[in-house]
Amino acid sequence: AFSVVSKLLSQRKLDLLDELVSAEVLQVLKEKISLLPDNHRDALAADIDAIMYTTEGDVRIYYDDDGIKFVSILMRFWYLNGANLPDEVPGETKVFQIVFGDESTKEKRHLLTANYEFQREFTEGVKPDWTITRIEHPRLLE
Repeated sequence: AFSVVSKLLSQRKLDLLDELVSAEVLQVLKEKISLLPDNHRDALAADIDAIMYTTEGDVRIYYDDDGIKFVSILMRFWYLNGANLPDEVPGETKVFQIVFGDESTKEKRHLLTANYEFQREFTEGVKPDWTITRIEHPRLLE
């Protein structure tokens, strides 16, 4: 889900996120994405093979005012991306240069992070559909 959503964000295909992302988050994303420079937008895309590490940040089970049970999982992702970002992006992890073939062709990759929160209703008998309720790409989507 992270890879699919991040690529759709990068491509500005926000209309395809209606079923995956909460309406509130989608509205904020529409405003932010329209203001992003192309290189930052390109850096949002996380190819599934470029995801280096994932970890859960927070897992919560809670009830709303009507007693409906929800589960929420905050996931953190580290991924490599070849977008043309400056080497000194504040707060970003180290820039790697990967050499393929001869020394004259270097491909620069950035190790970036993203936080996505997934939520679903956990009431018995309810269809297990997950919705993304938070999307953060630090230093890119602010």
